[in-house]
Amino acid sequence: MRLTPLFVLLFLALAAYGQQQERVAIINTLDDLDSISITNLTYLTDRLRETAVNVLPSERFGVMTTESIVAFLGSMENTVRVCKESSCLAELGRQVSADYVSQGRIGRFDDNLTIKVELYSVKSGNLMGSFTGSSKNISGLLAVIDEKAADLFKRMLVEPKTKPSIQVEKPEFVKLELESVKPEIEKPKAEETKAEKSFFRTSFWVALGLDLMGAAIIYGGVFNNEQAKADYEYYKILGTDENYEKAWNDVEKAQKNRNMLYIIGGVVLASGVGVHIWF
Repeated sequence: MRLTPLFVLLFLALAAYGQQQERVAIINTLDDLDSISITNLTYLTDRLRETAVNVLPSERFGVMTTESIVAFLGSMENTVRVCKESSCLAELGRQVSADYVSQGRIGRFDDNLTIKVELYSVKSGNLMGSFTGSSKNISGLLAVIDEKAADLFKRMLVEPKTKPSIQVEKPEFVKLELESVKPEIEKPKAEETKAEKSFFRTSFWVALGLDLMGAAIIYGGVFNNEQAKADYEYYKILGTDENYEKAWNDVEKAQKNRNMLYIIGGVVLASGVGVHIWF
């Protein structure tokens, strides 16, 4: 009966950990021929990012801002350089700590502009999907994005969400058969030793599982703390920009997630230590 509250705590920790957002990075659109202005490329990237935000449920996915990506790569200049030089989009996603990464690339075929947008799972490195299109002008490429990007990002909705799994060995219970003629029943010594070993072995794995889970959740809090710092730096430089209020909301959201994970992680980790000491 002593283990019941600990199993409840473990279940709550697993549920909270499983609800963490998966990060989606929309990397700056590239132009292989350098024929499109930076302003137009940025607008195409923003339209891809806007589509992802509209399609993906916010309780599961968090679409990274350009400022968040820059914060991981050091500077805007370094971000542009890394994006151009990177030969593996999934590896670029790992550098910015994303779970999914997508990027558009502009080229030419005959007299037309072309666009290709790819979506990768960072963990597996597998291509989840892509789409292509062509047009005489940049406005036509924008129409291609509006037509096809939503279906591409929806592929993430059917991707199974990875959750940490902790296997806890079930304790062995010794069945006692009562005989009416015997006033007292004593378990055989060997049987009693086996039951005690099984109980303490189970307690050890429960405690270890709680320790690992608490550490993982606290790490999530540290990650959100770094995100809050990056969002705050972006907020400070906006001034009266139209995205000023949204930037502050991003800061508050990251801080809220950080505090929640710190609290839950601390409780779970303390529970694991308590099991070690108690048993």
